[in-house]
Amino acid sequence: MKILIVGGGPAGSLSAIGLGGEHEVLLVEERQCPGFPVQCAGLVSEECYRRLRRYSDCKLNDIEGAFFVSPKGNYASLVGRVGGVVVERKILDRDLLAKASERAEVWVKTRFLNVGERAVLVREGKRVEVDYDYVVGADGVRSSVARTFGFDRPEVLSAVQVECRYEPLDDRMVEIVFGRSYSDGFFAYAIPLGDTARIGVVSRSNPAEYLKRLLTKHPSVSKRVRGCVLELNAGAIPVGLVEFVRGRVVLIGDSAGMVKPYTGGGLYYLLLASEMLAKNFPNLEAFRSEFLSEVGREINFGMKIFRLYSKLDDEDYEHLVKLAKEHGEMARDLHMDRPSTLMKLIPSVIKIVKRPKLLRKLLSVLVT
Repeated sequence: MKILIVGGGPAGSLSAIGLGGEHEVLLVEERQCPGFPVQCAGLVSEECYRRLRRYSDCKLNDIEGAFFVSPKGNYASLVGRVGGVVVERKILDRDLLAKASERAEVWVKTRFLNVGERAVLVREGKRVEVDYDYVVGADGVRSSVARTFGFDRPEVLSAVQVECRYEPLDDRMVEIVFGRSYSDGFFAYAIPLGDTARIGVVSRSNPAEYLKRLLTKHPSVSKRVRGCVLELNAGAIPVGLVEFVRGRVVLIGDSAGMVKPYTGGGLYYLLLASEMLAKNFPNLEAFRSEFLSEVGREINFGMKIFRLYSKLDDEDYEHLVKLAKEHGEMARDLHMDRPSTLMKLIPSVIKIVKRPKLLRKLLSVLVT
């Protein structure tokens, strides 16, 4: 069985690790080195990191919980069921591709062009054709495989991130910053790394402008920025799972929208997907069914949270942060990879939210 995997990031490398050995696998990566430029904040759950740890020791910091920060700079501390880990994606991507090369043939500087009876690639500027039985599209948000085979595409948000010297509220807590002045339909964040932090914005539009405002005008964040920007990164985040199996072609990772819609993180879902793909291959429909059974509910509920971001205004966020500060213990059963755990809180939320207009917004999105 000949399998062509397009994309050498985590989705492609993990797929090659799982499928290699049993099958003849060729992985092609357009760039010389995966992970460059960085397009990920690098925050994963402890559970996700334990599984990735088999392949790469890429931890930068342990995270215990999150501060939810309001537009006016008020904040509440929330600690859930599991903690998080900040990883260095440059190291992770490199190590995963190295492990993949032990089980599959890897071609870098090779671009997927199109398919006919054979797959057409451009390798170091030269056109080559290869045989294939199956194609795995692990080539990200702007997937050439998805476009070639006519798959629907998810909505795409833009992200801009800097690393700079920063004085965090707590060096083991992520800061999630809400408000319409700091993102269009999503949120901003600060992830501590010791003396520095990754500070970024995910937004439907103009993330660079929102980030500039965050760094210079936010009543809390801007006062804790120290010194100049040490690194600047930009990326794209897909939101919304699309159909990811068609005939002998399967999409995995960002190309399929396998991302937590409420955070933009995709490593955990693509890790699960790669394991399920290897387990069920070549039965792609069985893979599809298992993934939807295990993860589909979480993605669907995550989409509800994502839609809620656009409904809430700054006054709503101020009130919610105030309630979180007073009732933060309610978050102890939440799991960062499983947003459906939020459903258990809805009866309690109904009791403590005293503003009818805000309550209607919450219920119209989370309960329908």
